Amino acid sequence: MKNLPVLISDYIDRLTEAYRADPRMLSILRILFALHVLVFPIDYQWIARVPGGFFHPVPGPFMLFSETPSLEFLICLEIVRAVLAIVLLVGFQTRIVSIALAGILILGAGLTYSFGKVDHFILYETLPIAMAFAGWGARYSFDSRRQQGGANGFPMFLWATTVGFALWTAALPKVLTGWLDPSRQATRGYVARDLADPVKLGPLTEFVGSIDYPLLWKALDYATIFAEGWVILAVLVPALFRFSILVILGFHAGVFLALGIDFADYLLVYAAFFAFPPRTWFRLMPRRRAKRRAGKPATVGQRT
Repeated sequence: MKNLPVLISDYIDRLTEAYRADPRMLSILRILFALHVLVFPIDYQWIARVPGGFFHPVPGPFMLFSETPSLEFLICLEIVRAVLAIVLLVGFQTRIVSIALAGILILGAGLTYSFGKVDHFILYETLPIAMAFAGWGARYSFDSRRQQGGANGFPMFLWATTVGFALWTAALPKVLTGWLDPSRQATRGYVARDLADPVKLGPLTEFVGSIDYPLLWKALDYATIFAEGWVILAVLVPALFRFSILVILGFHAGVFLALGIDFADYLLVYAAFFAFPPRTWFRLMPRRRAKRRAGKPATVGQRT
């Protein structure tokens, strides 16, 4: 009987195989991501127009910026981002360029966060790092002309774990701040807040705010925590994980309709987990490759 470390190793190998994407579909994701960066660029130049007194970098490497970056620096940042996106689009030195582009996106995000407003989209900025090792330069690229490569499942498994952990960190504060309290209606509170201060409303905020069913509102609180919190466990079963991502997409759609928070950029983050032929999306774990070897000894000429 196999001991526990061997069983765990075997299970990780099977997870790696289950998360291995189709290199063609993964490469299409690379092209779409590069186009998204080029067609819908994030504006950094507004940072230079904000009075320096509001610039307070969060603890970490961004504290190296003692003052608001100059407009020239921010323009250069946008130009470098565009150049890297073009190179990523054609797939030249894909791994290096992906990591560099992620670095620029993270730098830009960190600077925008230095004014106190932290958004939800850091997974978008870090996606190129995971996909660089997952193999999104294996097809439709200059790199593939020089050396034909394939997709790697282990970085995809790590990316799934990262996404699951990020969603779990969104669920945990809700649990700690009373969302499970039967006497509270936390989701309704957010809708009421937006209606009271209508700076940004969703398409259905007013309609949703008119609903007066306490049990429904409490059920939404519980459903929100469950939808965000269970993904980290679903990672261990790829088919279940993909289903949980579909649930999260529905959750994001509801948040946009009710609160006006747009998660459209995350479509690219989640698309990586569906870079497979649709018939395999909800297939259970693949069979062990070593099963034949375990069943009978190898014959002459058979690789062991």
